[in-house]
Amino acid sequence: MSALRRVLEEITAARGGVSLDDIARRLGLGRDEVDAMVEYWVRKGRLSSDDIAAACPSGGCGTCALGDDGKPGCGTRRDGPVLLAITVRRREDRREDS
Repeated sequence: MSALRRVLEEITAARGGVSLDDIARRLGLGRDEVDAMVEYWVRKGRLSSDDIAAACPSGGCGTCALGDDGKPGCGTRRDGPVLLAITVRRREDRREDS
């Protein structure tokens, strides 16, 4: 079985409860390789990948941990880690996109 297929199977079997770092370690791959394979499966429609955003702080944008010098952090900075939810797409969902 190809590494590409094994990455998809690991994500499918985990039902959302695995990190890409764990998959890379289990399969003996580099994290960059796993990222590229996940991106491939997203393009093919087998997986979906969505940013998981945190709620805004009650003190407004000036108190946002994602902000820079009091500027809003609502997606304006993407140079740090981003938490993603990667899910397996159902066949019905893939057919609707075709």
